[in-house]
Amino acid sequence: MKATRLLFPRLLGLLLGLFTLPVLASGSDKPTVAVLYFDYEGTNAEMNLLKKGLAQMLITDLSAHEAVHFVERDRLQQVMDELELNQSSRFDQATANKVGKLLGARYLVMGGYFDVMNTLRVDARVVETETGRIIRSVGAQNTPEKFLALEQELARELRAVFEELSAPTGESGKAPAKPKPVRKPRKLTRDTALRYARALDAKDRKDLVLAKKELSAVVKAQPDFQLASKELALLMK
Repeated sequence: MKATRLLFPRLLGLLLGLFTLPVLASGSDKPTVAVLYFDYEGTNAEMNLLKKGLAQMLITDLSAHEAVHFVERDRLQQVMDELELNQSSRFDQATANKVGKLLGARYLVMGGYFDVMNTLRVDARVVETETGRIIRSVGAQNTPEKFLALEQELARELRAVFEELSAPTGESGKAPAKPKPVRKPRKLTRDTALRYARALDAKDRKDLVLAKKELSAVVKAQPDFQLASKELALLMK
């Protein structure tokens, strides 16, 4: 009986310890990051859909950094559908934490964007899922015609944050591994990015006819936009 009384607290302590371990990518020591849809702060209802295109582009660019695992946008959409969160839902901290935990994400990228007087502004923050602590805030702005430059600047700022977070202890002075290069389109306007986002939204709603139509128009207007070409090729199979 005495041995049983001594064993029980040890087992309980072990179980509690397991629950407090940081959330990591399955089968890997890479921290997992989820890029959530950003909140639109403007008045143009159609611009609300841009969040899907922006999220996909950021995930693609940031995934080149191999020290961190990024959740795919399709998985994020699946969790949002399971929680019955529609495209206009805003991510308050409680909802973001719930989504992050379901995605197994240690860190979240969330934020907002707005457009005014021919300027598009995007602000992002990296948040620790478990505590809600803001690790870093970054932002970028440009004209709608230079949407690609804006997105790339934001991706560079976020990549720098994750390079710091994923650097091994005691190796902060060591040069981080160079991410794999990702081919960029020559240019990309907000309107083309918005049409790409409408295609992603149509795909999410299982309207594959509209998704193919929108993607075909995007690829015709922007043949070097590889993300759109890849999405279209997958739908055509």
